[in-house]
Amino acid sequence: MGVDKLNFSILESGFLPNKISTLLSNEFDDVEHIAKNLPKILANNQIEDEVLNLETEKNISNLSIDELERAMLLYSYIGHGYIWGGTSIEKVIPKNISKTWYKISQKLDRPPILSYASYALNNWKLQDVNKPFDLENIRILQNFLGGMDEDWFIMIHIAIEHEAKEILNNLKTYYLDKSEDQSYLENALVSIKKINQIMNRMPEKCDPFIYYNRVRPYIFGWKNTPATPNGVIYEGVEEYAGTPQLFRGETGAQSSIVPALDALLGVNHSNDPLKEYLDEMRLYMPKEHRNLLNDLDQWSENNRSNSITEDSSVVLSDEIIKEVHAFRNKHLEYARIYIHEQSLSNQNNSNVVGTGGTPFMKYLDKHLQETVPSND
Repeated sequence: MGVDKLNFSILESGFLPNKISTLLSNEFDDVEHIAKNLPKILANNQIEDEVLNLETEKNISNLSIDELERAMLLYSYIGHGYIWGGTSIEKVIPKNISKTWYKISQKLDRPPILSYASYALNNWKLQDVNKPFDLENIRILQNFLGGMDEDWFIMIHIAIEHEAKEILNNLKTYYLDKSEDQSYLENALVSIKKINQIMNRMPEKCDPFIYYNRVRPYIFGWKNTPATPNGVIYEGVEEYAGTPQLFRGETGAQSSIVPALDALLGVNHSNDPLKEYLDEMRLYMPKEHRNLLNDLDQWSENNRSNSITEDSSVVLSDEIIKEVHAFRNKHLEYARIYIHEQSLSNQNNSNVVGTGGTPFMKYLDKHLQETVPSND
């Protein structure tokens, strides 16, 4: 099968959606109400009663894509709030959530669980639409417990996604469109440096203790998670036939940025459990992002080795890869500070696995070691 070049146009605009729904129609008022009040509901241990009062099944046939994403966001937050925010860990998602959540997931072609697409990509708007995009001009639409730290954690990811369209578009023009103008590589280098500057700002308003104890517990999934070793049952979903489901939790590994950069820059990862995990993460991405990455992989395999011919291009490409390496190094540093070190003095959530259900320190370190320039 040939590479579908039409898919590559996504690289020009990045992975943030063009339209984000902020409120569903009246028939979803009960769902919107719980979501709006979720911080108070969770704080007061009222999530179980609230969920059981929801209408069992909603009609989603008339929802547009952005509205489906909004619905997925709402049901994902409420579902995770129900599992992780009650007085005890639940193993069954009531039909009041599960039936509609499943139908939405089928429409969007990804599992019924909180993923990065809902947690970050579709979870924001500009505070002031008359001002340009800026990290401080982002408003997060939905929270679990709320507060500056939870917002800032998500805002950093959104700002990185916004800047990433610059590096992706420039690399697309140089490599895929076969431009000979090296200014595209120079622009890409400027962009990845800006991404690292944004990443470096995480500690400004996201405290490791608050992240570990208030933010992280709610974004775990139910696969390879100690509290749900056998998964979670989606009540009333006939297709699952009462069988517990094992889905990964929300994680930055579900962002399409780094896999796209790896393919464009020729960064290869050996076949092992880490690569299998990264491939699995694509199942949790928006379908068009998943298709793009698969096409990029095919392009990289067929063309990447012959795409750089000039010494100066090699130097610029290697500089970009070094910055990607710096990005991964910072990610590993944050994993140590925000999770591993916190786990040594806190028992509230396990440090054995990441929110995506992996031995995260080992995986991140290996990923870092494999991100090397072509002349190393």
